[in-house]
Amino acid sequence: MRKELGLIHIYTGEGSGKTSAAMGRALRARGAGLSVLVAQLFKKDCSEEKELVKLGVKYLQYSSQHPFFKKYSATELKSEIEKCTLFLKKAFEIAKKDSYDLFIIDEAGPAISYDLVDKKIFIDLIHSKPKNTELIMTGRGFPQEFIELADYVTNMTHEKHPFDKGIKARKGIDY
Repeated sequence: MRKELGLIHIYTGEGSGKTSAAMGRALRARGAGLSVLVAQLFKKDCSEEKELVKLGVKYLQYSSQHPFFKKYSATELKSEIEKCTLFLKKAFEIAKKDSYDLFIIDEAGPAISYDLVDKKIFIDLIHSKPKNTELIMTGRGFPQEFIELADYVTNMTHEKHPFDKGIKARKGIDY
Protein backbone atom coordinates (compact mmCIF):
# COMPACT_ATOMS: atom_id res chain seq x y z
CA MET A 1 0.00 0.00 0.00
CA ARG A 2 2.86 2.36 0.82
CA LYS A 3 4.02 2.59 -2.80
CA GLU A 4 0.70 4.28 -3.66
CA LEU A 5 1.32 7.09 -1.16
CA GLY A 6 3.27 10.32 -1.53
CA LEU A 7 0.82 12.99 -2.65
CA ILE A 8 0.53 16.48 -1.17
CA HIS A 9 -2.76 17.90 0.16
CA ILE A 10 -3.62 21.45 1.16
CA TYR A 11 -6.76 22.34 3.14
CA THR A 12 -7.10 26.11 3.03
CA GLY A 13 -9.61 28.95 2.90
CA GLU A 14 -11.53 31.27 5.19
CA GLY A 15 -14.03 28.64 6.33
CA SER A 16 -13.71 26.30 9.28
CA GLY A 17 -12.92 22.59 9.05
CA LYS A 18 -9.34 22.54 7.78
CA THR A 19 -7.86 20.96 10.90
CA SER A 20 -10.92 18.74 11.34
CA ALA A 21 -10.51 17.39 7.80
CA ALA A 22 -6.83 16.66 8.42
CA MET A 23 -7.57 14.92 11.74
CA GLY A 24 -10.24 12.86 9.97
CA ARG A 25 -7.57 11.73 7.50
CA ALA A 26 -5.32 10.82 10.44
CA LEU A 27 -8.09 8.66 11.91
CA ARG A 28 -8.78 7.04 8.55
CA ALA A 29 -5.08 6.33 8.01
CA ARG A 30 -4.67 4.74 11.47
CA GLY A 31 -7.80 2.66 10.82
CA ALA A 32 -6.07 1.32 7.70
CA GLY A 33 -2.92 0.50 9.68
CA LEU A 34 -0.86 3.42 8.39
CA SER A 35 1.62 5.30 10.56
CA VAL A 36 0.80 8.96 11.20
CA LEU A 37 2.79 11.99 12.34
CA VAL A 38 0.90 15.18 13.29
CA ALA A 39 2.80 18.44 13.80
CA GLN A 40 0.54 21.25 15.01
CA LEU A 41 1.64 24.87 14.86
CA PHE A 42 0.21 27.63 17.09
CA LYS A 43 -2.09 25.33 19.04
CA LYS A 44 -2.25 24.12 22.60
CA ASP A 45 -4.84 22.29 24.65
CA CYS A 46 -6.37 20.72 21.54
CA SER A 47 -9.08 18.17 22.21
CA GLU A 48 -7.75 15.75 19.60
CA GLU A 49 -4.23 15.39 21.02
CA LYS A 50 -4.88 12.72 23.70
CA GLU A 51 -7.05 10.60 21.44
CA LEU A 52 -4.60 10.74 18.55
CA VAL A 53 -1.79 9.61 20.83
CA LYS A 54 -3.99 6.74 22.13
CA LEU A 55 -4.41 5.65 18.52
CA GLY A 56 -0.65 5.51 18.04
CA VAL A 57 -0.23 8.82 16.24
CA LYS A 58 3.08 10.60 16.84
CA TYR A 59 2.10 14.10 17.94
CA LEU A 60 4.31 17.21 17.98
CA GLN A 61 3.23 20.66 19.03
CA TYR A 62 4.61 24.16 18.51
CA SER A 63 2.45 26.17 20.86
CA SER A 64 3.56 29.75 20.36
CA GLN A 65 0.62 32.07 19.95
CA HIS A 66 -0.87 32.31 16.47
CA PRO A 67 0.35 35.51 14.77
CA PHE A 68 -3.25 36.46 13.95
CA PHE A 69 -3.93 36.84 17.68
CA LYS A 70 -0.64 38.40 18.78
CA LYS A 71 1.40 41.23 17.36
CA TYR A 72 5.03 40.22 17.85
CA SER A 73 7.74 42.81 18.46
CA ALA A 74 10.76 42.72 16.13
CA THR A 75 12.80 40.84 18.75
CA GLU A 76 9.99 38.38 19.46
CA LEU A 77 9.41 37.88 15.75
CA LYS A 78 13.06 37.00 15.15
CA SER A 79 12.87 34.43 17.95
CA GLU A 80 9.57 33.03 16.62
CA ILE A 81 11.04 32.65 13.13
CA GLU A 82 13.96 30.67 14.53
CA LYS A 83 11.73 28.49 16.74
CA CYS A 84 9.11 27.83 14.06
CA THR A 85 11.73 26.96 11.44
CA LEU A 86 13.54 24.66 13.87
CA PHE A 87 10.24 22.95 14.78
CA LEU A 88 9.43 22.31 11.11
CA LYS A 89 12.92 21.02 10.37
CA LYS A 90 12.67 18.67 13.36
CA ALA A 91 9.24 17.43 12.23
CA PHE A 92 10.55 16.67 8.73
CA GLU A 93 13.59 14.89 10.22
CA ILE A 94 11.26 12.68 12.27
CA ALA A 95 9.07 12.02 9.22
CA LYS A 96 12.15 10.93 7.26
CA LYS A 97 13.82 8.94 10.04
CA ASP A 98 10.72 6.96 10.94
CA SER A 99 9.19 6.85 7.42
CA TYR A 100 5.65 7.84 8.36
CA ASP A 101 2.91 7.00 5.87
CA LEU A 102 1.00 10.21 6.60
CA PHE A 103 2.50 13.48 7.82
CA ILE A 104 0.19 16.35 8.76
CA ILE A 105 1.39 19.92 9.34
CA ASP A 106 -1.52 21.80 10.86
CA GLU A 107 -1.48 25.61 10.40
CA ALA A 108 1.34 25.58 7.85
CA GLY A 109 -0.41 28.33 5.86
CA PRO A 110 -0.14 30.98 8.60
CA ALA A 111 3.48 30.02 9.31
CA ILE A 112 4.23 30.90 5.70
CA SER A 113 1.92 33.88 5.25
CA TYR A 114 3.13 35.56 8.46
CA ASP A 115 6.77 34.91 7.41
CA LEU A 116 7.54 32.69 10.41
CA VAL A 117 9.31 30.32 8.05
CA ASP A 118 11.03 31.18 4.80
CA LYS A 119 9.06 29.92 1.78
CA LYS A 120 12.16 28.50 0.11
CA ILE A 121 13.17 26.60 3.25
CA PHE A 122 9.66 25.19 3.59
CA ILE A 123 9.52 24.14 -0.07
CA ASP A 124 12.94 22.48 0.27
CA LEU A 125 11.62 20.61 3.32
CA ILE A 126 8.57 19.45 1.35
CA HIS A 127 10.83 18.18 -1.44
CA SER A 128 12.89 16.31 1.17
CA LYS A 129 9.96 14.28 2.50
CA PRO A 130 10.12 10.55 1.86
CA LYS A 131 8.74 9.67 -1.58
CA ASN A 132 5.98 7.49 -0.14
CA THR A 133 4.88 9.82 2.66
CA GLU A 134 1.54 11.52 2.08
CA LEU A 135 1.71 15.14 3.27
CA ILE A 136 -1.25 17.23 4.42
CA MET A 137 -0.87 20.93 5.21
CA THR A 138 -3.64 23.11 6.60
CA GLY A 139 -4.27 26.79 7.14
CA ARG A 140 -5.09 30.04 5.46
CA GLY A 141 -2.79 32.04 3.26
CA PHE A 142 -0.84 29.52 1.20
CA PRO A 143 1.17 31.29 -1.52
CA GLN A 144 0.58 30.21 -5.12
CA GLU A 145 3.81 28.21 -5.31
CA PHE A 146 2.50 25.90 -2.58
CA ILE A 147 -0.86 25.52 -4.31
CA GLU A 148 0.96 24.54 -7.51
CA LEU A 149 3.12 22.04 -5.60
CA ALA A 150 0.07 20.25 -4.16
CA ASP A 151 -1.83 17.36 -5.72
CA TYR A 152 -5.03 18.08 -3.75
CA VAL A 153 -6.21 21.58 -2.82
CA THR A 154 -9.44 21.98 -0.88
CA ASN A 155 -10.66 25.49 -0.24
CA MET A 156 -13.01 25.75 2.74
CA THR A 157 -15.34 28.68 2.16
CA HIS A 158 -16.94 30.84 4.81
CA GLU A 159 -20.65 31.35 4.35
CA LYS A 160 -21.89 31.48 7.92
CA HIS A 161 -20.20 30.88 11.28
CA PRO A 162 -21.29 31.33 14.93
CA PHE A 163 -18.28 33.63 15.42
CA ASP A 164 -20.13 36.15 13.23
CA LYS A 165 -22.72 36.35 16.03
CA GLY A 166 -20.08 36.71 18.73
CA ILE A 167 -20.08 33.03 19.75
CA LYS A 168 -16.54 32.05 20.73
CA ALA A 169 -14.83 28.79 19.77
CA ARG A 170 -16.13 25.86 21.80
CA LYS A 171 -13.90 23.09 23.17
CA GLY A 172 -14.65 19.73 21.60
CA ILE A 173 -16.42 21.30 18.63
CA ASP A 174 -14.15 24.05 17.31
CA TYR A 175 -10.88 23.02 18.95
